[in-house]
Amino acid sequence: MKKIALVLGLALGFATGSFIVPTVAKADDIDKIIKAKEIVKNMVNYPDTLVFHNLYTKVNGNTVTLKFTAENAFGVKETHVVDIKVK
Repeated sequence: MKKIALVLGLALGFATGSFIVPTVAKADDIDKIIKAKEIVKNMVNYPDTLVFHNLYTKVNGNTVTLKFTAENAFGVKETHVVDIKVK
């Protein structure tokens, strides 16, 4: 039964062209992400409460998109999405 489901899934994937192709991060992209995270760390008021949502991280040229959550001065957690330009 599992073989039938696998074959059917593969057939539908080929027919619709809807395969999910994972992206592979290059070393240059990883350096950009690290730099962008340092910039965000310096931006927030309470960096010890900073949590990055790593599955949302994207690199497009020299722009890194990061999603993160950090507490404000009232102790309320805020989630932000920022585009950071790095070189």
